[in-house]
Amino acid sequence: MIYLIYSFLITGFLTFLILELNSIGLDHDTGVQKFHSWKAIRIGGLPIYISLWLSGILVYRLNTDIANYYFKFLIASTPVFLGGILEDFTRKVGPKERLIAAFVSGILVYFLIDVHLTRVDIPGLDYLLSEFIFFSVIFTAFALAGVSNAVNIIDGFNGLASGVAIIIFSAYAYVSYLVGDVFLFNVCLTIIGALIGFFVWNFPYGKIFLGDGGAYLIGFLAGLVGVMLVERHKEISAWFPLLLLMYPVYETIFSIYRRKFLHSYDAMSPDAKHLHTLIHTRIVRKVLMKENVILNSLTSPYLWFLELICAIPAVLFYDNVIFLAVFSILFMVFYTWLYFRIVKFKVPAVMFYLLKIFK
Repeated sequence: MIYLIYSFLITGFLTFLILELNSIGLDHDTGVQKFHSWKAIRIGGLPIYISLWLSGILVYRLNTDIANYYFKFLIASTPVFLGGILEDFTRKVGPKERLIAAFVSGILVYFLIDVHLTRVDIPGLDYLLSEFIFFSVIFTAFALAGVSNAVNIIDGFNGLASGVAIIIFSAYAYVSYLVGDVFLFNVCLTIIGALIGFFVWNFPYGKIFLGDGGAYLIGFLAGLVGVMLVERHKEISAWFPLLLLMYPVYETIFSIYRRKFLHSYDAMSPDAKHLHTLIHTRIVRKVLMKENVILNSLTSPYLWFLELICAIPAVLFYDNVIFLAVFSILFMVFYTWLYFRIVKFKVPAVMFYLLKIFK
């Protein structure tokens, strides 16, 4: 628990310092994916990244045996973070360049800490992953880059991506504890502490955003911890991290399909038709009929609930391939059904009830 408290205090303090400067990393308040009308700072990933490094000092003092491995773990995540944070500062690093940076981090994971997927609990693909190391390393790097981008896609409202990430890493921490993985348990606590230290400034008032640096970094770490759990513990199904990450991952896959095949435009182009933006415009704003900071924040709990739908069965059945696969399929069906219900203005009535107390 000391790792969680330590990283929480560092991130919270560093974020406070950045807010006090009030002049660096300001976000634009206009754009197709912008749903805030106030000035806010978009470099929330910076205090999180620094906090993870400073937490390494505590790791070194308490357990020198794992400190070297922990620092290599962070070095591997540096390219993906740099790709995102440079975009936050310059607005000149495109999505393709950020994906390449994430891919480079995925390659470094193999060379620095010897981590790569050898199974995904899918016959045929498992054979390729276990027998051909080049294929395994490339596949792992692509998967980690994909998760990095997926978390960035859901980073749209106050507390959304960071709240989802806290749920994901809490599930990882619990399962790490169950299987006796002290290193990953403490890594997850450190990341959770850093996320909470950011979260208190991000939700509900949106004083600072994760930005691309924070979203890509957290997404990459979420994918990496999942890969490490699967590879270090054979009893954990590869479908466990997949189900945990299913919400952002399926959001990405569905968005690509929607843009490319339903609307016939570039799959990489940003738009305002994600599930979280539809919930904001067609549910939250429809009920409250106004625009402010709290209105922005009220969108996120809907998506936290969506993540919990994945997290609860993932934790309960982390070692059961069949159950995890079935829940993954059910979630995709539910997500698709819900999306088109909202698109057709047939929103389930229960989604309006929570908002009436704010009216």
